[in-house]
Amino acid sequence: EIAEKSDQARILLKTKVTKLLTDKDGNVTGCECVSSDGKTFQEHGPVVIATGGFGADFTADSLLNKHRPDLAHLPTTNGDHCTGDGLKMTMAVGGECVDLEWIQVHPTGLVHPKDPDAKVKFLAAEALRGVGGVLLDMEGNRFCNELGRRDYVTGMMWKNKGLTMGGTTGFFLCLNGKASNEITWHCKHYKGRGIMKGYANMGEFAKEYGIPLANIEATFKAYNEIADKQTKDPENGPFEAYGGGKSWDKWGKKFFHNLPMETSDAFHVAIVTPVIHYCMGGMAINDAAESLGAGGKVIGGLYSAGEAAGGIHGNNRLGGNSLLDCVVFGRVSGRSAARYLTAANIKYVESMKAGTAVASKL
Repeated sequence: EIAEKSDQARILLKTKVTKLLTDKDGNVTGCECVSSDGKTFQEHGPVVIATGGFGADFTADSLLNKHRPDLAHLPTTNGDHCTGDGLKMTMAVGGECVDLEWIQVHPTGLVHPKDPDAKVKFLAAEALRGVGGVLLDMEGNRFCNELGRRDYVTGMMWKNKGLTMGGTTGFFLCLNGKASNEITWHCKHYKGRGIMKGYANMGEFAKEYGIPLANIEATFKAYNEIADKQTKDPENGPFEAYGGGKSWDKWGKKFFHNLPMETSDAFHVAIVTPVIHYCMGGMAINDAAESLGAGGKVIGGLYSAGEAAGGIHGNNRLGGNSLLDCVVFGRVSGRSAARYLTAANIKYVESMKAGTAVASKL
């Protein structure tokens, strides 16, 4: 809105920042850019790095290959702009980065049947499992607590037999009629993109993938019985529940929604696979969002927010907590940059002996 209504801000599209500019003391004074028509120009002032993570950088010298080569074969939910450019520019001027080895793998990237090995995939929202979606393997069996942590569900996928499509192994995320109706917008959206399919019943689904329908029937029967026991006697199940307490489910699930699960019901089914989702590591910053160099020294004029800021989430970000690095540190970094620029202007005015009257107006 500010950019549209005044000249106080400008939005430059299809413009690439190539390096940070510094003064003789190592403070950041701006950046060098290349416009859409290939012209090089400079912008001066404090810089806030908000370029995201590096989950889509699959080049040989990428931060991903350097710090987590074991994950480089996975697809990603990150856009192709998430290549760690801001982190690389920061390190080039002496800024430190932290926790670059901590990369979150999300269990439910959506596989498109016509392009299963696509490197960039849409994310199946956690809400699909929250409303009662169940995960099935290639034999029609559950293999985990669908509501467990992202790293846990991913690990369970890697231990079990899924559907092989090209070089990708996927599992079936199944929503019955009630669950589909509760989250109907998502189902319509995913179906429109060809990454979810509707079935009149699970018999149709089982036939398409060669899974014995009897296996799915047994899975659903056991699931309904477990849910019933959990409702009637939530405190005395024989298994430890995820998040504390007791469960009747061997996988530790204690919340069940939109029951019963019946193979005669209509279903929406998507194929999901683990994907690189979020980089916990990034620029080393302090509580003022200032970039830190060797020994914790502040690099003047350089700030960070969003996924580019490291050290905020430990080794595994919880769903929803990106609000912390985006909104909180977004405001903090903007405030700090404004204060830095104001202080620099005051120092300049004072150095020019313009008088306290002029300085006070700034």
